[in-house]
Amino acid sequence: MPTRDNERWIKEGDIMTGIFDDAGYETEVQFANNDVPTQVNQIENLIAKGVKALVISSVDGSALTSVLEDAEAQDIPVFAYTRLITDTTAVSYYATFDYYFNGKDNATAVLQGLGVLDAEGNPTDVKGPFNIEIVNGSPTDNVTQYMYKGAFDVFQPFIDDGVITIRSGQTTFEQTVTPNWDGELAQSRVEDILAAHYADNAHLDAVWTPYDGLSRGIISALQGAGYTVGSDWSIVTGGNAELDSVKAILAGEQYSSSFDDWRDLAKATGDLVVDVLDDGETDVELNTEDYDNGAKVVPTMLFGLRNVTKADVEPVLVESGFYTADQLGL
Repeated sequence: MPTRDNERWIKEGDIMTGIFDDAGYETEVQFANNDVPTQVNQIENLIAKGVKALVISSVDGSALTSVLEDAEAQDIPVFAYTRLITDTTAVSYYATFDYYFNGKDNATAVLQGLGVLDAEGNPTDVKGPFNIEIVNGSPTDNVTQYMYKGAFDVFQPFIDDGVITIRSGQTTFEQTVTPNWDGELAQSRVEDILAAHYADNAHLDAVWTPYDGLSRGIISALQGAGYTVGSDWSIVTGGNAELDSVKAILAGEQYSSSFDDWRDLAKATGDLVVDVLDDGETDVELNTEDYDNGAKVVPTMLFGLRNVTKADVEPVLVESGFYTADQLGL
């Protein structure tokens, strides 16, 4: 796993460990502290131990080509988890969420929050113009490419029609990424954007972002610039439905969060690994067309996501057992 800093990685490791234990396999879970050399060293050591399979959520999906040559040479199946490992034929399977849809869904949430689209996603008579900004995730995480493309597939027609404007001019993938999904970097970038492009009383109406850790940094930047919930606050999206951000949704600071129920993904991945180890194959439905890692098209198990707004918190997050009402102060 890439890090302990996000609690989901710890819990996902626990879920898979339980499945492997039940199937009779011993499990070793390691965390790389978001450091590529650490993760490479961990993988080298596990291969040297003769593990039967590797499940890897990479720190940098492009940095594992060399180390995985040894896994491939020893016929160790490699399961890329959440993040695609690129430029290697060693990857056997990829398990992830549909992050292209995630990007589209968050962009749709921005437009719904602004009133440009209604609850069903249909255009309204609201034409803006509105100012938005883009704060994407880490450039070393392949999912950010899918999110970015999904977002702009939704936004571009509205940009072309003048309904929305990206006032900073920062629109390319390279201009909008945030190294290591770092919320403090997101905060400082939005602070810089506000100072440079919104100092003439222009209003930042919305910020598209795919991750709650970035959302919280954006919210801090807005607060520092004097934006106030209930009066001139901006629409802010997010993702992962992290506890602090769900509380921010309930407080009106965040508009939505894309809920990827990683419990389901972790369980299905554990089952997939056991199938392959026990039977040499799986009967799980796989996407065998769309996830090219630069060396091969990787068979991919996809899971969907859904956007959660304030109205969805109780029916989606509480009733599913993801959070308790007490945790959310309900």
